[in-house]
Amino acid sequence: MTTCGFAVPLYDYKGQRTLLPDWSCKMGEERLEEYRRERNLKSIDGLPTYLDEQPSE
Repeated sequence: MTTCGFAVPLYDYKGQRTLLPDWSCKMGEERLEEYRRERNLKSIDGLPTYLDEQPSE
């Protein structure tokens, strides 16, 4: 069964969420870079992302 989206409820905009910016500020720039490097080497389906490779000229 698929849906068309007509049953999606409407919500009032209350503002931007601050969870991600707050969390990344607590991590600090160096730890955040390490976190991204470790966790972004593979996609969610397990395929390599090649983000750690240096671009060739």
